[in-house]
Amino acid sequence: MIQRLLQKYRHYLLYAVFGVLTTAVDLAVYYLLYNLFSVHYLIAQTISWMVAVLFAYFTNKRYVFVSKSRGRDMVSELLKFVSGRLFSLGVQTVCLALLVELAHWDENIVRLPVLVIVTVLNYIVSRVFVFAKKKDPEKDASRT
Repeated sequence: MIQRLLQKYRHYLLYAVFGVLTTAVDLAVYYLLYNLFSVHYLIAQTISWMVAVLFAYFTNKRYVFVSKSRGRDMVSELLKFVSGRLFSLGVQTVCLALLVELAHWDENIVRLPVLVIVTVLNYIVSRVFVFAKKKDPEKDASRT
């Protein structure tokens, strides 16, 4: 029974595991830059985001969505992935700036709830736009 549940929800479990790891990469880079090297929080966030996006693309491609794309298809997929993540970076940056500058929340604490929102947004974009399975015209024709 547990095996069936794990198999049924494998996709979501893998996304959660790699999402946690991506978040850990993002937070670690951010905290190092902001706290150890005194980099402005928005610059630290942007750099941590870039590192996390690269990590997320390769783990999502290989383990979560099991994409076999190569060559031009992979470049297209990567561009869509980065575009989706740029959108979520905008959401993240606006939320972070509003909560820090206007609400005066702590720069370290505010990142956690914002990252939860961005993680859900990223899953939707990846599932629907980036790694969406292409329909096989032959299969569709055989069903009719």
